[in-house]
Amino acid sequence: MRKWQKILSVTSVLALCAASLSACGGGSASSSSAADSSASSNESSEAASSESASTLPPMTTDKITLTYASWENDVLTKYMAQKFMEKYPNITVETIYYGTDVYNDSLLNLVNAGQTPDCFWILGECDFAIENELLGDMTQYWENDPENKNILTTINDGKFGYYGTNKKWATPVKYLPDCIYANMTVFKQLNKEMPDPNNWTWEDFIQSIKDMTVPEQGIFGYNDYRTIITWYPIAADGKCWGEFGFDGTSFHMDNWAEGLNTQAALINGKYHAPFYNTDEAEAVFGDRTLWAAYSGKIAYQLDAWWTFNNLFATQDYLDKGLVYVPYAIPQVKGNDSNHAIGTMDFGGISSNTAHPREAYELLKWMTWGVDGWKEKLNAYATLTNADGSKLSVDNLPITLDKEIWDGVRKFFPGDDDQYGRGKYFDAFFANCKEPIPYGGTIIPGFGTFIRDVYNDATSGATVEQQVINNGVNAHDLVADLEQKANKCHEDAMANLK
Repeated sequence: MRKWQKILSVTSVLALCAASLSACGGGSASSSSAADSSASSNESSEAASSESASTLPPMTTDKITLTYASWENDVLTKYMAQKFMEKYPNITVETIYYGTDVYNDSLLNLVNAGQTPDCFWILGECDFAIENELLGDMTQYWENDPENKNILTTINDGKFGYYGTNKKWATPVKYLPDCIYANMTVFKQLNKEMPDPNNWTWEDFIQSIKDMTVPEQGIFGYNDYRTIITWYPIAADGKCWGEFGFDGTSFHMDNWAEGLNTQAALINGKYHAPFYNTDEAEAVFGDRTLWAAYSGKIAYQLDAWWTFNNLFATQDYLDKGLVYVPYAIPQVKGNDSNHAIGTMDFGGISSNTAHPREAYELLKWMTWGVDGWKEKLNAYATLTNADGSKLSVDNLPITLDKEIWDGVRKFFPGDDDQYGRGKYFDAFFANCKEPIPYGGTIIPGFGTFIRDVYNDATSGATVEQQVINNGVNAHDLVADLEQKANKCHEDAMANLK
């Protein structure tokens, strides 16, 4: 018997409840089409809130206890839980915090002890949650909640958390976009105009990397934590719904090959900064272990949203003249979508929870819901960590509610910023609302493919090393890699049947 069948048997009770609600005039738990999701996602928050809340089952009035597990900031989590209990005084919320280094093992320990949290975050690959039978079916709640029609549009359009089925097993709970950080000081130093953040293409981006590389001054076009290899397939194709050209059912890797070939050409053409802990880094920076983005010698750092608050917003960087501003990942000419890859952490409700309706509401409150975000904004403005530091606004809203986005915007440089960063943040916030998650979080089997095929070096080199170091044309690898990636996905999907 497939492992997932146990979850289906547990959630069949929910299906019966959904049928009863439908007979009473409630909503159906059937999966909506991508087209329907796309249309509904663009409705305003006012339209969503005007719909009848009766499509969701009522919350219990019994006294119950719910447990919630995550690796979110513990001060913020406990504050949010307290506010939830104030709204629902019959519900006691117990929060569980584990750091990311021990999260999965600790969660499994709870499961094995019969103490599975009612709702929880999923660290890393969706395969972990699927194979360990952790997730309960939340389709009935997700598809009948009017608020979910006013969220980041790609979530419903791409059916994220359905894992190729007609059931909603998990959903994004935290969104941290990928960014191109431009160093304003280097542009000024080279007397180059900053790109227009509202009107640039992928081709402009690549050309700017080349234009900003000045070997005689030891200045390089870019350094990366996130890579062009991962970014390009989504920037090139609005019908790409995952890494490596995944279209929702299978992989098509021609654009992946183009991205890898581009990365290889830029590295071998010396447009990329010297790599960490190399002789070249020591020769250029005078310190082989200096991070290139801290050197003042790069124009662009390809990175993640959290890097701004953690590093680029600090006085240490600003005092060194390192004034970085975020740009949204641009699109290849001819692609009229605004999709871009970013980190999206997922969460779900337990397959064994005795209170699935209430567990769903708690998960929503703590992560993507409008009411919860209102409390979160207050927490960011007023609370501090144990060391006295302010809470970091390290993620962006999943809801599209304007009040919430306006509230988050106030935590970042504005028109009065002494460094002139405001307009770049305005543009970034306007252009980062169509995220595509990293592959392992939404594509069953993707992690297996990366581990056992893509990063396998038993032949002497990984796939990327073959192209970047050995001169292989990535397009020559596409047919074999597509077959293997699709096989890993098909095998993993068997767990869902």
